[in-house]
Amino acid sequence: MAKTFDLILKGGAVVNHDGEAHRDVGVTNGVIAEIGNLGAASAGETIDCRGLHVLPGVIDTQVHFR
Repeated sequence: MAKTFDLILKGGAVVNHDGEAHRDVGVTNGVIAEIGNLGAASAGETIDCRGLHVLPGVIDTQVHFR
């Protein structure tokens, strides 16, 4: 049986602590549920990320608060 997600980010260059690789990202209830080849999976929404980078949350450490 194919997995179901709320959102799938398809084919993006996923950047994490392991480096960069073209993968899919499955999201359920606002949480990343799976990263890998999700070819047979379905989702309420699918976004084609080919040619794009998928990054974790990025923090600007050079920001100056007043």
